[in-house]
Amino acid sequence: MRLIKHFRYFFFALLTGFSVLATSVCASEEVDISLERVIDSDQVFTVEILRSAGMKTSKQYDVTDLPGGIDAWYGFIKGATGPKDIEARFYATHQDAVEFGTVLADEVSGDDANVDKETTTWKEGVKNRSRMASGGAADLAAWSGKRKPNYGDFVIFGNMILLCQGDEPQQSVAICYELIESIRTSDE
Repeated sequence: MRLIKHFRYFFFALLTGFSVLATSVCASEEVDISLERVIDSDQVFTVEILRSAGMKTSKQYDVTDLPGGIDAWYGFIKGATGPKDIEARFYATHQDAVEFGTVLADEVSGDDANVDKETTTWKEGVKNRSRMASGGAADLAAWSGKRKPNYGDFVIFGNMILLCQGDEPQQSVAICYELIESIRTSDE
């Protein structure tokens, strides 16, 4: 009888250990899933492809001062969490997008984004790169007129750079991927 009691405790401890291990493995797999920021593609994308994938364009930017840039647009997509702003910059090739566009896209995205009209490198569209800060009823910054960067991060897909609205880099990249998946779906 005593042996059965010890066996129950051993079995319970073993089962608990497996549960904890399985939960840890599943949780770590969720954390490790990441989306690529640079997706190589030989396809040459245009604003028409973005429109057919569901992006609503509202303003074409002058790319005269955008190094290597051949076109750029501001608009939005109707994402899973509502409308989200997108800035799409087009280059002749994927290599040009990486070489000429990475530094400038990095400059205007993230918490430390330079969205000041006086100091940002490419001034075209600068007013769309920030938005009123908000975060719920406790955030008084929105009432004070404080602004924050609009784009948490960007994705380079083929010959274009997509700057996507979001409070955090992962959220922005996920928004970019919603548009990328729409592009891939519309190509089929």
